Amino acid sequence: MIPARFAPILQEMEPLAARFREAGHRLFLVGGTVRDLLVGAADANTDFSAIDFDATTTATPEDIKRIVSPIADALWTQGERFGTIGLKIGDRTYEITTHRAEAYSPDSRKPEVQFATDIDVDLSRRDFTINAMAISLNSDNYGELIDPFDGIKDIKAKQLKTPLQPGITFSDDPLRMM
Repeated sequence: MIPARFAPILQEMEPLAARFREAGHRLFLVGGTVRDLLVGAADANTDFSAIDFDATTTATPEDIKRIVSPIADALWTQGERFGTIGLKIGDRTYEITTHRAEAYSPDSRKPEVQFATDIDVDLSRRDFTINAMAISLNSDNYGELIDPFDGIKDIKAKQLKTPLQPGITFSDDPLRMM
């Protein structure tokens, strides 16, 4: 059963999710919205109007642009080489990124982007387990929490852990320590 506080976000995401499903791609809500929903910072009356929604997908940047262009009020591509397409529908801003499995060079914070097809691989590259969770917007497991690194457990314990070994996570992007 999907908690009531998830309903407004899932309802708002549904037209976008339906377009990805119709195009044969998977879509997942990720990032701070998922974390905040899980910590209970949101309830049915919470105003999410100022929050950007982040999603990850199996679609490539070209596919994302093709899928969202008919319904987007604005579209931007400055993050396209990293797999990210930004868009605005009404007052809501979305960033949709192709699943990534990137590698970092020791002398740079900028990743060599490699696209992936698996949500768990994408989540493994995130900074902390509490941000390495997703909500499925796919028909086979709609509304299901994807939590391969026990982020919900870490939220309850009020602790920060990295999905991968800390040495890997922080050497990939040292700013994560800040």
